[in-house]
Amino acid sequence: MRNNRLTDDLIYQSIRKGTVFFEAIEQTLKGKEIRMPNGLSFKDKEKIERTELRIKWWEDPSLMTYKTISLHPTDDLPEESIDLSGLKENDYYKNNDKSVFFGHYWLKADQPSLFRQNICCLDYSVANNGYLVAYRLDDERILDEQKFIYVKKTPKTS
Repeated sequence: MRNNRLTDDLIYQSIRKGTVFFEAIEQTLKGKEIRMPNGLSFKDKEKIERTELRIKWWEDPSLMTYKTISLHPTDDLPEESIDLSGLKENDYYKNNDKSVFFGHYWLKADQPSLFRQNICCLDYSVANNGYLVAYRLDDERILDEQKFIYVKKTPKTS
């Protein structure tokens, strides 16, 4: 950045895999991912084969297994400790960090809920007959599940 403006070079770096700026944008938009163990893979909703899984970036990976840290666990994920050498960083969001709200995760649940007192996802697959979700934030430092506002999308009928 120069004079608080994006430069052409910065924008170019943001789309080049392997640059610091590309990695920062990927992690901000998609969350942290780790390589699946033992050559495992899965097909995403577009039928693209994936070898990395999105993790709960608010959990301490040294205390988790592949199954428990996965945001969308599958039956074939092992209950074995995570190979920490495969992580780009071993940092995670702490309980006393500021509250954070995020989306782009396509969660499926009976109803929206907090992950932790300072972790709130607002993406509950409204485009796939899920919930349209908001959180009514006032001055609270500890989030409250009673402050979710949501409506369930009803499927179109012919």
